Amino acid sequence: MVFVSQIDIFKRPVRDPIKRADRILDIAIRRHKAVAVFAMFSGGHDSVCAAHVASRHPQFTACVHINTGIGIEQTREYVRKTCKDFGWPLLEYKSSDYTQSYEELVLERGFPGPFHHTKMYNRLKERSIAALTREHKTKRSDRIICVTGVRREESVRRMATSQTINREGARVWAAPLIDWTGETKNEYMTTHNIPRNEVVDLLHMSGECLCGAFAKPGELEEIGMWFPEEYEHIKQLEKQVKERGLPCKWGHPPPDTPVLDPLQEELPLCVACVNR
Repeated sequence: MVFVSQIDIFKRPVRDPIKRADRILDIAIRRHKAVAVFAMFSGGHDSVCAAHVASRHPQFTACVHINTGIGIEQTREYVRKTCKDFGWPLLEYKSSDYTQSYEELVLERGFPGPFHHTKMYNRLKERSIAALTREHKTKRSDRIICVTGVRREESVRRMATSQTINREGARVWAAPLIDWTGETKNEYMTTHNIPRNEVVDLLHMSGECLCGAFAKPGELEEIGMWFPEEYEHIKQLEKQVKERGLPCKWGHPPPDTPVLDPLQEELPLCVACVNR
């Protein structure tokens, strides 16, 4: 990995958060000579603001939504409608096109806990991102920009490890909202008439991936209050897992599974996994 710190790129500090976001993205694109710029749009409010910022850049290519197969359909509909309304091209990747489905993984190994979160991330998201990278490179030296809505304020893990620009081979992660506060985000949405995702307002997460690895106590019941179809799907999956003799439930990893410190992981699209 190649990291670029704020000190490296901001020799002349920009205090206005909007101008700062534009500058971060512009520097990432110019420094890495990007051939394409994608906004990773989960359906959360951070990611929609990041998509809006990215869409203003001349090299903006498209929004990308990864359909994990275990998310709330209303969030996927929000992504599609928002992109249509703003005129943003949308590429939707289904994780099951590149690996086993979430259901197949769970019926084979049981529900994941923190220790198995990285494996779940690799199956449900990373392989789709790898496909995106392959499909938009023509030369070995080509690089693409993946814009995220990561904000340092959002979680303990991100406070400790977040980078403004992070290169992983041909893929360059850019976090233009890194220093935005929640107030900045909400003001930006109001100013630019960006619609809110009801799922976020109800659950305080986008719901685009309900793998359950970092689920908090009572989370499944809360999901059931507002989104009974997704709740019933998970409960049916729990029943099938039990029938296979796997000793675990959604949000409860198998007994004797090692506990992983979430601060050890740095997964760019792990939007709602830790510290909710």
